[in-house]
Amino acid sequence: MNWDDLRFVLAVSRGRSLAAAGREIRVDPTTVGRRIVAIETELGARLFDRTAEGFFATRAGEIAIAQAQAIELRTLALEQEVAGSDERVEGPVRVTALDATIDGLIIKHLPKLLSRHPGLELTFASDFKLLDLSRREADVAVRASMPTHPDAVGRLLGRQATGAYCRSDFEVGEAPPLVGFPRSLDGTGIATALASLFPKGRIVARVNSEGHLLSLVRAGVGVGLIDCFVGDADPHLRRAVAEPVAVYDMWAVAHVDMRQAPRVRAVIDFLSEIYAEEAELIRGNRPR
Repeated sequence: MNWDDLRFVLAVSRGRSLAAAGREIRVDPTTVGRRIVAIETELGARLFDRTAEGFFATRAGEIAIAQAQAIELRTLALEQEVAGSDERVEGPVRVTALDATIDGLIIKHLPKLLSRHPGLELTFASDFKLLDLSRREADVAVRASMPTHPDAVGRLLGRQATGAYCRSDFEVGEAPPLVGFPRSLDGTGIATALASLFPKGRIVARVNSEGHLLSLVRAGVGVGLIDCFVGDADPHLRRAVAEPVAVYDMWAVAHVDMRQAPRVRAVIDFLSEIYAEEAELIRGNRPR
């Protein structure tokens, strides 16, 4: 069994289905199914139990998955060490941040970075889920928490504020409709903040992206939590509550093996410049 086979085993173990594994590896589900059957035949052991809830590893499967994970980590470590030794400020850099940060802060300043380093190729990904730096899902992550993983290092970008916003002509009242986050985030600080502000309010819509949240609030659907640099700059919005709901530190995080790669360092320097230049707006100090 080679590394390519192990990729299929890992993908099925993570996705619990042929379809999810196919999306990860970028092949169709039938190909994944055939490869798993071929691998099991070659090993003479069943690696997964097929159930109505999905694929679950057998004891033999757990052994294969553990070995595959170890090989994957060694392969990624080699790739990161080699990539980190490249002294050119060019090539691909994958940046992950929430879409408000990408759309409202990074993109408008991007021509400056690309004129300075025209050989860069930026890929942006936005998700409430934290992408895995060790698996090279991203090179630079903009996060609202200091890195705690031993393989991650961070640079403090600055303070950032979030406020409760509504459409400029929206009547808030005591029990306004609210625009919330996915149920998977229930119980987190930012998710409970809105309920604390409006205990009589009711969530009428949930979103998994800040872009959708912004559109719903602009449409007058309800009150939602929006970064102050977005809400205060939007003429169609106003603060439903005068003061910011939360103020927190923002970090640019990279894998320890990639932090000194010139192209990664150039992007982190660029992010630091943005947060310094736009500090008053980002901190929520310029409400209309």
